[in-house]
Amino acid sequence: MSVQNNWFLRKLYNTSPPQLQSLAVSVLGLKIRRTRYDNRFQTCSRAYRRHQWKSATDWQQDQLHKLQDIAAHAKQTTKHYSDIDLESVRSATTPREALKHLPFLESETLRQEPEALISSEVDTDDCIALSTSGTTGTPKTTYHDVPSHIKYWAVMNRFWGWGGCRYGDRRVSFTGNKIVPADQSGGPYGRYDRANNRLLLSSYHLGEETVDAYLDEIEEFEPDFIDGYPSSIRYCAQRAIETDRDVEISACFPTAEMLREDDRSIIEDGLSTKVYNQYGSTESAAIVTECSSGHMHVNPEIGIIEVLDEDGNTVSEGEVGEIVLTALNNRAMPLIRYRIGDMARGPPKYEECDCGREMPIIDEIIGRQDEVVVTEDGRRVPMLSYNVFKYTENISESRIVQESVDEFVLQIVPDDGYTDEQAEIAIKKLKDRVGEDIQVEVETLESIPRTDAGKFRAVISNVSAQMNHK
Repeated sequence: MSVQNNWFLRKLYNTSPPQLQSLAVSVLGLKIRRTRYDNRFQTCSRAYRRHQWKSATDWQQDQLHKLQDIAAHAKQTTKHYSDIDLESVRSATTPREALKHLPFLESETLRQEPEALISSEVDTDDCIALSTSGTTGTPKTTYHDVPSHIKYWAVMNRFWGWGGCRYGDRRVSFTGNKIVPADQSGGPYGRYDRANNRLLLSSYHLGEETVDAYLDEIEEFEPDFIDGYPSSIRYCAQRAIETDRDVEISACFPTAEMLREDDRSIIEDGLSTKVYNQYGSTESAAIVTECSSGHMHVNPEIGIIEVLDEDGNTVSEGEVGEIVLTALNNRAMPLIRYRIGDMARGPPKYEECDCGREMPIIDEIIGRQDEVVVTEDGRRVPMLSYNVFKYTENISESRIVQESVDEFVLQIVPDDGYTDEQAEIAIKKLKDRVGEDIQVEVETLESIPRTDAGKFRAVISNVSAQMNHK
């Protein structure tokens, strides 16, 4: 049972000394290593390092064959895809042509009817379940067979290799996991996962009073690379610049939030590092990774990315369109033409990059960005919507609005079966991460307002920009 969802285990963890908490983190890390980084991972990693130099023609043929295979599997074993036109897919000569004969998968379908997407050939108890906040701010769960999960992380390992790193190197990670009790007033702010040689740092305790202690822990650990929330990494890098700290980390791989160019500049300057950007999804339907030449490459082994206009046609070069993902490996829960809700510029182009690879290139990932909440004591809390509503049920949409440093509004669109208890759960999770003294108002709506561009924002902070650490 998850520690997060078990009151007794969470209390036991929170009241244990940091050394025992690191031991608990290492035990969970061992489970991750056994399901993600076993011998199959090593074999796959070696193969993928060779694959990266394939020609564009070979990549397209590989993707076409895998698409035809996953489409046939989906038709035979899932309710949602039972009516697809398989003959047209089989007769196609390119991935783009084959995709035109397949239906779109809406994000709302994944949230409301996940069982229609699960293959009849699998037992979900044997799968890896992953939750994502989605574009509505309401978590969705996808199920992954172990082989596809391993392939995903083998591609990530190849990506780390682009920065001269690999799995097993000393790694610092800023994550959304509550590894440090919310009411802890002093350090340490990291917990060591010995099984994966990884120092996990709390994103929820980072602020003006604690940032120097974070930098002390990072320097003491001497990481080969750092990854996680760019907002947290930038915060530390900015402090290193201000205090003239001599911090050196070989590579940085930000994830989970959109990376801004000013983030990149500050991180590279403050940590004497090289930033390699990436775009992925918890659904494991695609990975886009930045090479040393600064180009964003789609990793063809994992999935196909389309960038489409409002009519569902491929955008012209340089135009902005909707990202549509097709996962090529996950046979437990096939996701074909999944409308994830993000945006990109230009369709993927098969051409040789300056780095020598012919993996498809996307001009720009625009995506969506969860706002960072600023607390009264100067802490900056990222990815808040997902971690607040992760444990609630019967909520169709949700949003967090920060009116001031201590005033918040939870906007909720109820589903059938919703009760006030769900709002109380969300309030408790919000206070766990921001502070017990905040005022929280709950507002139930028929729908969450979108921006003028039609985009959903899961978090809106109206706190003055002057309060942000600069």
